[in-house]
Amino acid sequence: MKNAEQTRNITQNRHGNWRWISLSTFLPFYLSTFIYSATISIQRIGCVNMNRIMDECPDAKKIKDELSANLNTRKENIKNFQSQIDTTELEIKQMEEQLQKYGEEQKKAKEIAKVTAIAEGMNISSSTETVVVVDTETVTQISSPTFTTADIETKKVALEKQKSELEKYIAATKQEEKDINNKAKKNIMGKIYDAIKEVSSEEGLTVLVDSCNLIYGEDAQDITEKVLNKLK
Repeated sequence: MKNAEQTRNITQNRHGNWRWISLSTFLPFYLSTFIYSATISIQRIGCVNMNRIMDECPDAKKIKDELSANLNTRKENIKNFQSQIDTTELEIKQMEEQLQKYGEEQKKAKEIAKVTAIAEGMNISSSTETVVVVDTETVTQISSPTFTTADIETKKVALEKQKSELEKYIAATKQEEKDINNKAKKNIMGKIYDAIKEVSSEEGLTVLVDSCNLIYGEDAQDITEKVLNKLK
């Protein structure tokens, strides 16, 4: 009997302790959540359109103009390099065609000379019906080329070198464009950040988000125009 009563008291104590521990454990969590929600509710939220800032910021425009001028020069160089390559390819093609044509005409001339020699060496009487016809008009008189196959091969090697250099120049141009963009953005963002911080302080804003990424913000104050005025 005594053991049963002791067991009941221990069980009640355990249950009581459990209820007391649960309350003491979760109460701070509920209080902190309530305080956090209250804090958020009194914060003033603002937004700024960063895309518009980057497009209309005077310093951003200046850097973009300088960047465009530099890139236009490089792009013009790339165009000139490509034109030189096209010219070299055309020259090689014309040289190969000229050599081929000269070779064909030389072959025809040799064949005609051979036929002529045979005809002159034959004893043709008036009674025979054998006739040898030589068409000399099929041979076009062309001058011997001033270059050889070796010259063409040398030109082809130079062409491959031009193409390789152009590829490297294009790659370097792209990398330079990337580096300049990153550097320009970094310099601009410093000024933009200072202007945003100043306007936010003047307007009493404690939270600021980019309106380009804002899903919903009915009460968010847009300070884009004021930031742009600071940057002018």
